[in-house]
Amino acid sequence: MRVLLLLIMFWGMKAQAQQQDVNRISWSEAAVLPVAEGRALQPGVAGAFAGIAGNHLLVAGGANFPEAMPWEGGKKVYHREIYVLARENNQFSWNAAKAHYLPEPVAYGASVTLPQGVLCIGGETIAGLTATVYLLQWNNDVQLLPYPDLPVPTANAAAAVLGTQVYVAGGETAAGPTAAVWMMDMAAAKPTWIPVAPLPSVRSHLQLVTQSNGEYPCLYAIGGRAATATGISTLSGAVYRYTPKSGKWTDGSHISDGKSRMNWSAGTAVPYGSTYILLTGGDDGELFHRIESLNAAIKAAANTEEKEKITQEKLALLHSHPGFNKNILLYNTATDVWTKLSELSFPTAVTTTAVKWNDDIIISSGEIKPGTRTIAVYRGVVSKPSFFSTLDYLLLAAYFVLMLGIGIWTSLKQNSTADYFKGGQKIPGWATGLSIFGAKLSAITFVGIPAKTYATDWTYFFLLMTIIMIMPLVVRYFIPFYRRLGVTSSYEFLENRFNYGVRGIAAMMYILLQLGRMGIVILLPSIALSVVTGIDVRTSIVVMGLVSLFYTVLGGIEAVIWTEVVQVIILLTGALLALVLIPMYLDHPWAQSMDTLASYQKLKILDLRFDFSSSTFWVVVIGGFALNLIQYGCDQTVVQRYLTTTDEKTAVKSLQLGAWLTLPSTIIFFAIGTLLFLFYRDHPADVNIALNNQDTIFPWYIVTQLPKGIAGLVITAIFAAAMGSLNGSVNGVATVVVNDFFRRQLPGKTDKYYLKTARIITLIVGLFGTLVAWMMASWGATSLWDEFNLIMGLFTGSVGGLFLLGIFFKRTTAKGAIIGFVVSALVQVGLLQFTHMHLLMYAFTGLVSCVLAGLLFSFPDKKNTNGIYQRTVARAV
Repeated sequence: MRVLLLLIMFWGMKAQAQQQDVNRISWSEAAVLPVAEGRALQPGVAGAFAGIAGNHLLVAGGANFPEAMPWEGGKKVYHREIYVLARENNQFSWNAAKAHYLPEPVAYGASVTLPQGVLCIGGETIAGLTATVYLLQWNNDVQLLPYPDLPVPTANAAAAVLGTQVYVAGGETAAGPTAAVWMMDMAAAKPTWIPVAPLPSVRSHLQLVTQSNGEYPCLYAIGGRAATATGISTLSGAVYRYTPKSGKWTDGSHISDGKSRMNWSAGTAVPYGSTYILLTGGDDGELFHRIESLNAAIKAAANTEEKEKITQEKLALLHSHPGFNKNILLYNTATDVWTKLSELSFPTAVTTTAVKWNDDIIISSGEIKPGTRTIAVYRGVVSKPSFFSTLDYLLLAAYFVLMLGIGIWTSLKQNSTADYFKGGQKIPGWATGLSIFGAKLSAITFVGIPAKTYATDWTYFFLLMTIIMIMPLVVRYFIPFYRRLGVTSSYEFLENRFNYGVRGIAAMMYILLQLGRMGIVILLPSIALSVVTGIDVRTSIVVMGLVSLFYTVLGGIEAVIWTEVVQVIILLTGALLALVLIPMYLDHPWAQSMDTLASYQKLKILDLRFDFSSSTFWVVVIGGFALNLIQYGCDQTVVQRYLTTTDEKTAVKSLQLGAWLTLPSTIIFFAIGTLLFLFYRDHPADVNIALNNQDTIFPWYIVTQLPKGIAGLVITAIFAAAMGSLNGSVNGVATVVVNDFFRRQLPGKTDKYYLKTARIITLIVGLFGTLVAWMMASWGATSLWDEFNLIMGLFTGSVGGLFLLGIFFKRTTAKGAIIGFVVSALVQVGLLQFTHMHLLMYAFTGLVSCVLAGLLFSFPDKKNTNGIYQRTVARAV
């Protein structure tokens, strides 16, 4: 055992050696500011507005000392020119067709990039502070749209946008530095500035950044300074986080280079990736304080000789000023930890703005020494490394070959639709149990649960425990129906109990929901795998889609079940390996790690607030209970597996195995997320800032930290989970189409005809899901598809309500059931539009509203209702 652990550690060190190019930012000079019209030279500007409008960089206004340094009597000059930088195929050029100007010369305002353009806020003019606000747009020319002025003229403030709301924080006013924070909703009919919670302390020259904390977007106020009456500014390296939902500012970790705390002001900050903030440059305040102290000493000098001596000391310091901090600092908002990534290779600019242009970081002009500006516009390109060894590829290829083999093997047994849809009812209960477990354990779950726990806590733990809670109900009431009534599709029961209309509604909702789901369950894992392995997204989609289709078309449900058995084994093996290996690379003693987890409430499992808009205990349990009752009691993807065993008793045991497997697997996946939090606090530079999706954190850990081969095994598990989700949906849809529509509308055909039809439909449905995923990957657009899935998902509770009406309520009529479904659907849409209810609750509200409305509109028809009930429900139970 000890030898094995040493071997794993050796492999692990080799795997970590691959990370040399992670988080490398390549800087280059994209352009230099052009000489303004009517001027002889361009010395650069500080305090300019900067942002992206119409895929052009706008740099507007600013100030400089064109004739002499300020200590030599040079006069500060404010500017109004707007420079427009175009970009085509990563080639940059200034628009010189026409000169563009601001309404007046201005500098040291705040600017923020919006979808509409660049919002310019406040600043300083030759006449003093200004409150003016306007939007700069670009459409082959600069358009300027006025917006409401700030309530107070302010300069050297910070601004950021969160959703449609623009926030302005801190700055300098006529009364001195301020802690005020103002917000304007750009989507309002009449946008206006309103005050929100002020900063915990007054400050100017700070940065305000919008970034996710791993759960939802927040505002981060970083660094800054505040002038005082003594002439010596108060410096800050504090970080404050503002959560719009709570309306409060809380403390984040103090700015640090990973070794020691530091003050920081007037630098640039930009959000990057899923939960990262990059700081470039900035002033640590050491020389700034010395200059301020010398200024104060000059004022307090007792005589001319002393004053001259101090003045010469100050001038010597200014002339020899080395420039500003060159560090590039990384802040991970999910782990709340700082580290130093690297250093800038060029003179660092302060009092400028860093903006994201596509995935590049752009820093335009700025002050590089007291009184000195730069004319350079720098572009930073973040590396996007990927790691997947030859051994990893071989393991992945071996898995695909195994899946193809299972497809060929099971195809030899498919002689009838009973074989194709029910596996001939001869599949062992343990295999069916693993399949039931695997059917609901998608790749999204495999990477999503660790990612969620990494960023938050264990409050979703009981969501998966509700699978165990609903098991007695499914065993007592649902499985007996499907087994004793001899159905192939769960929706057959609804026709026996009500009529074909109810059956058709429920079956069609299942088909639409599964068609919507297929593209996502392939696309999202493919994106995550592409980022960390380098395998092209569309290649992943095509390979997974075609391999899944091959064995599903040939082998039917039997192929689905046996491949899911293999997939579950690989998945749990990979997860267990990660669970064992992560703690081996934690730097701190376990007791200290537990203190860290406690301080960040990472192990919180119960949130007993009566709040149905967030993931409280009540939401998780009530919503999860309803959701899993529907999935395990009514969903064809699971129900079909109950029908593949030799008898009802075996079917019950298979469900119990699948449900109880949820407990250890849930603990494993949640524990992995918590360990990832500790690992990336201990190794903050090992994250990948280029990852835009937080769900990639676990795959990224796998390919960079686990030994070669083991990494391939775990990544194969993700492929396996994605393929399992796809083939389960494909086979389920084919089953429903053939049995709920073809057999019903085209009766009397031979069984061979229906078997051939099933295979054709399986092929068509699988190709459709693969094509949808491929198109979304090619277009980079998932919003409409996400909206479709959201709407369809609202109705799962309504379908579940139809089953409850049929099983538990004798007096329910077909008309009442249909009206209940319609009312429930309307209720769901209304709740979505007019409330902030958590998504988990929609399964519960849909189910309950369908049952209540169905009962209300089931008018007495005792003879008909009792007869149907006796022929179906009573006979089954």
